[in-house]
Amino acid sequence: MGGQDDNYEYETEAHTFYVGANVNLIPKRWDASGVFSFTKGTANIHDLGFTSSSDPFPLTVAGRTDDYSFTYINGSEEYSDLEYIMWELELTTNITITDQLGLTFTGLYSDYNDQEEYVYGELDGKVFSVSGFMTYRF
Repeated sequence: MGGQDDNYEYETEAHTFYVGANVNLIPKRWDASGVFSFTKGTANIHDLGFTSSSDPFPLTVAGRTDDYSFTYINGSEEYSDLEYIMWELELTTNITITDQLGLTFTGLYSDYNDQEEYVYGELDGKVFSVSGFMTYRF
């Protein structure tokens, strides 16, 4: 393809805060718990600089040949400039019916907020899920 970079700095940061609680509503029979998490993350490349023996140079993709140039990305301070915020809340309850039989229910809410649109556009999203299962101990 042509192009080489000898000088760039890639930096990624993610900071996450967790808090959780557990309560015994009926000792040895019914408990509930919750976990909340908040994450803020960033990633970016600084001082990006590609060189090529010929710029523009031919680039062939799927049988199509075009001229490609690094002119517009060299020195860019916003190349791969990513930033997001995510928070999640999970609530769980466990019910012991007998020493062998129990029920568990879990609800999860997740919210992802893309602060900086990039390659795929805006990637905001929310997920809500509920699950339950029965446990039999033998």
